[in-house]
Amino acid sequence: MSKKTQQISKWKRSIAVIVCVLSITITGHAFAKDMKDMTGRVVAVPDRVQTVYAVSPPETMLVYALDPTLLAGLNFPLRGCEKYIDTHTLNLPVIGGYFGQGKTPNKEKLVKLNPDLVIGRKSNPMSEKFEQFLAKFNIPIATIIIDRLDQYPEAFELTGAILNREARARKLADYTRATFSQVSEKTVSIPTAKRVRVYYAEGNDGLYTESNGSIHAELIPLAGGVNVHDQGTVTRYGRDKVTMETIIAYQPEVIFVEQPVFYDKIYSSPGWKSIPAVKNKRVYLIPKKPFNWFDRPPSFMRILGLKWVAQTLYPDLFGLDMQQECRDFFHLFLQKDISPEDAAQLMSSAQ
Repeated sequence: MSKKTQQISKWKRSIAVIVCVLSITITGHAFAKDMKDMTGRVVAVPDRVQTVYAVSPPETMLVYALDPTLLAGLNFPLRGCEKYIDTHTLNLPVIGGYFGQGKTPNKEKLVKLNPDLVIGRKSNPMSEKFEQFLAKFNIPIATIIIDRLDQYPEAFELTGAILNREARARKLADYTRATFSQVSEKTVSIPTAKRVRVYYAEGNDGLYTESNGSIHAELIPLAGGVNVHDQGTVTRYGRDKVTMETIIAYQPEVIFVEQPVFYDKIYSSPGWKSIPAVKNKRVYLIPKKPFNWFDRPPSFMRILGLKWVAQTLYPDLFGLDMQQECRDFFHLFLQKDISPEDAAQLMSSAQ
């Protein structure tokens, strides 16, 4: 090799080193790839994401389903979930997040943890200032859209691609699509006049609910039911206030209850005795372990919740073995094997 060739090779090596150093300085990582998130934005994410902070509970739970070891922190403490959540996650620091009622993340904690990536949701109230704040620390943010349940397959697959968890993401997406098909194939044939009229009772007195079109009550129409509260206001936070007279006029055939304290007293409360759902013992407390199956937060657990609601509304039509469905779901999504007794306990009020 000539002296000139050796000099050129030396320059090339020097330039490569400089480019590598600049890459680390600018992105915080030696390598990055451009990925398009669900809003269409191109985001430069590390080739190998090792830690993730998610801005609100639905995104946190989605990352958990893909790989719980990736989570850098939680939005709120997970209490009473020891049987269903891995120990690593239970011991994570609580960073907070944007999930209504003015809640915001603890930025100091977030910077200290220095996650490789932040996952946000298009509809949560992340501010432009928050994204600018993350940019100062070279922390990229990818946004997903998971307000409707049918958006979950794409969200699993996209997030799985970003996190290099494609195979697992495909399994979760396939299960979700199969659940939609399984439910819709049966509910499509139910005549409008024979669809079960449903009231979703929220709050300690059962006098808060969700209107048609609210993501908080999405499972009712998806499972073939009719949400009796079709005149209310749809807001992001929800919880439309109604009166006892309104519910009596609605005459719901089934009531799904959010709060145990209300479930414990609904059958003995004089005002509710004339409601068909109460007279016919068709009031059901929504399972909440490890996360709510119906709403608040509206997580991937609603995929199992869809089966539970459909089976509850139309037991003869679906004929599902919900204990087995529950165990299969926990095995796949939560990577936990639970006993038939555990599954029965989770759905105890629906027996």
